[in-house]
Amino acid sequence: MYTVDTHAHIFNQHDDFIEHARYTPSYTASVAEFLDRLDTHQLHYGVLIQPSFYGTDNSAMLQAVAEAKGRLKAVIVVDPDISAQELQQYCQQGVCGIRLNLFGQPIPDVDTPQWEKLTQILKTLGWHIELHCPPGYLLVLLPAFKRHGVDIVIDHLGRPAYGQDLDGEVFQQFISLLDPKYHWIKLSGLYRLACADNAVECGRQIYEMLKAQGMLSRIVWGSDWPHTQHEHETDYSQNWQLLHEIVQDENERRQILSTNPCKLFGF
Repeated sequence: MYTVDTHAHIFNQHDDFIEHARYTPSYTASVAEFLDRLDTHQLHYGVLIQPSFYGTDNSAMLQAVAEAKGRLKAVIVVDPDISAQELQQYCQQGVCGIRLNLFGQPIPDVDTPQWEKLTQILKTLGWHIELHCPPGYLLVLLPAFKRHGVDIVIDHLGRPAYGQDLDGEVFQQFISLLDPKYHWIKLSGLYRLACADNAVECGRQIYEMLKAQGMLSRIVWGSDWPHTQHEHETDYSQNWQLLHEIVQDENERRQILSTNPCKLFGF
């Protein structure tokens, strides 16, 4: 049984980052350190996610994938007008999807010929689009991308904000939109969410909502290592333990750690 951590970041504090980044790191998170975390927790594979402060320069992450010799895949950030040829080249480098990090950004209009063209290329490649945005954005984007028929991966349980009512209208509308034919969701980053003060109880509440929506076969787990901006509050082992406290059924946990991510990422 191969197991997968589907969400981590690598970066070097001495790299050039984009202007006006919301956050830039003051330390380095290396691929060797991440692989050591995987080994310590007996995980076979990992997925690296492009951090926002690199913009569309995916080179550091792709170098890390190459160094890992088959243990890692990558989700990149690109401009919507990227060509099919460029995406095909990325495919040879272990890339399996693109990410939209929309915090601090307006909701993009994806009902355009440009996005139609891009989503059709992604479908041909077998890639997905990963969305990192507030739940209110998802109410707009999930129906729009569903019209394109492309797989969507939702970061961090939909990112309910600190203090947001999980039984409130917005979050419940988001849950109701989830479709196991098109959508995947990451059980990750609980310390960033509405559940920060009681991660286990809150995580279980959302987990039960997802199961009731028929999403058990579409949930994957991610450590969110190295926990940027929360490094002093949590660590890899704590997030690993959280998974076990939230998902107590061993068969369900095996599905989340192995069956689901191997299908999604092609390990």
